[in-house]
Amino acid sequence: MGLWNSTLGSGFILMGILNDSGSPELLCATIAVLYMLALTSNGLLLLVITMDSRLHVPMYLLLRQLSLMDLLFTSVVIPKALVDFLHQENTISFGGCALQMFLALTLGGAEDLLLAFMAYDRYVAICHPLNYMVLMSPRVCCLMVATSWILASLSALGHTLYTMHFPFCMSREIRHLLCEIPPLLKLACADTSRYELMVYVTGVTFLLLKSQCYG
Repeated sequence: MGLWNSTLGSGFILMGILNDSGSPELLCATIAVLYMLALTSNGLLLLVITMDSRLHVPMYLLLRQLSLMDLLFTSVVIPKALVDFLHQENTISFGGCALQMFLALTLGGAEDLLLAFMAYDRYVAICHPLNYMVLMSPRVCCLMVATSWILASLSALGHTLYTMHFPFCMSREIRHLLCEIPPLLKLACADTSRYELMVYVTGVTFLLLKSQCYG
């Protein structure tokens, strides 16, 4: 099977889940409603925490950041999927695919790290209440948030660059709702087994570390 030059304007086709469902219009409407509910709930939470000075404490400041990440993550995926379904156009450019992958990985990774930091916040509040404001000062909260974003973005950048450097075969159909590593690696005309193993091992290790934080 021949290769196609992904750097000269070629793109991918996101197959998604809407067209393969029994009632695509109903599923599309359901997803749109859920997306609007997610935007509304997260937006209201952001507004309340920002406007109410009584909520400017570590737990709610971290919760505000989590709501922002949730809002951005859903906005990376859902609007394009809905527009593509309505316009019957499921293509995404090579650059757009790389950008969507980077944003999704960044937001997903940052959210996971932030959840681990929030678990630490609750641990300090329960086990060290007298030292809570020292261990969880505003400076520490800002450091936690910055660490989540920076580490997640660096990891996402590395995975995105390495995934998109593979040569891809003529088949451009991504059997997924968005550009992610596993479905893209299936289109690569190269041996990706070692990289796939590394991705899964890294993911499992990360989940185990996060579960230890909650435990």
